[in-house]
Amino acid sequence: MLKAMPKPAASQDLSAANPRRIADTLLARLWLAQGFPIADVLTMLEVRRRFELSPHDCRTYAVDILSAARTEIQLANQPLTAHREESFHAVA
Repeated sequence: MLKAMPKPAASQDLSAANPRRIADTLLARLWLAQGFPIADVLTMLEVRRRFELSPHDCRTYAVDILSAARTEIQLANQPLTAHREESFHAVA
């Protein structure tokens, strides 16, 4: 009978980290949409992971999540625009 190989610890950490990352990004988007200051959102993200990561890694993680959330908000709020050539030819 073949035994399943145990997953490496790094692999287990990544599979557990992805749902946390998604949850943190969604929460950051929600707070930013409600008008919370960026500094408060950054602090919230750092506090949520303060027992899991070192202070430096915690700040890096929080900045990364905040950046991703802001990018998602900007992309969602941008209207779809035609390419420059399409608008130029539309006039003709």
